[in-house]
Amino acid sequence: MANCLRRQSTTMPVTPRSEGDIRQQADLRSFAFKDLKEATMNFRPDSALGQGRSGSVFKGWVDETTFAPASRAAGMPIVVKILEQKDFQGHIDWLVLK
Repeated sequence: MANCLRRQSTTMPVTPRSEGDIRQQADLRSFAFKDLKEATMNFRPDSALGQGRSGSVFKGWVDETTFAPASRAAGMPIVVKILEQKDFQGHIDWLVLK
């Protein structure tokens, strides 16, 4: 008996883009490093979510309106990834729009 549920596969071409292209095409915000540092409480270990091949991932908080650093009680959660400077592939991965 044949499988009634067919798996649909959709593939999207991976096209490398410049940072400028990505910023123009997406609703992205640019943050100063000092603001990300403050939002994650100085990248404290208790705000760490994980460690990947290309860097560490932290949870932080920003104000929903101003996007300024905020406390846990008053802000919306964000994820901040610090790319390893020695790992250029991680930087390229962030510039690929899928």
